[in-house]
Amino acid sequence: MDSIFPLVLDPEEAVRQAAVTAMGRFRPTATDTIVALLAKTLEDPVQSVRQAVVVTIGEIEPVPQLLEPIVGLLRSSDAAIRKAAAQALLQIDSSQSVSSLIAAGQDSDPDVRQAIVAAVGEWGGVAVSPWLRERLANDASPGVRTEAAYRLGMRSDVEAKAALDRAVAMDADSGVRNWAKRGGL
Repeated sequence: MDSIFPLVLDPEEAVRQAAVTAMGRFRPTATDTIVALLAKTLEDPVQSVRQAVVVTIGEIEPVPQLLEPIVGLLRSSDAAIRKAAAQALLQIDSSQSVSSLIAAGQDSDPDVRQAIVAAVGEWGGVAVSPWLRERLANDASPGVRTEAAYRLGMRSDVEAKAALDRAVAMDADSGVRNWAKRGGL
């Protein structure tokens, strides 16, 4: 495994991507060092390398206590890095990072907000239903509202069903209405 680490920083994007993919296949024990290296690699300028890191993080399943370097990337100035961080947090138990995800939920980039809604919906439990309902009702992006409808559709509380019914009746976007209808059944 030690021979792979330097390749993650190689100047060639194909080598970096292959090294990250190999790490995921070897499934090393997630240590501070490995998680920090993967978090740094989430900042790679190449989207395919960042996506390989997201998959690898899901493969090695770091414990929640090791996620701070990844959570910190939610504050990056680069929207692509913020999105990759949120996607990585969706792949693993991020229940201890839900408050940080929610704090980042007002991101200016709709793709980042959608990834955050997915992660919050996956790991937040019933306590995040009000936040998801607010995203469904008020987010400007149809993609974010659709994700919120999908996540609320997996819940069985009365307020979620009512929010989904309102979206079916009132949302301007047909995709949001379709997912709200599926979830409200």
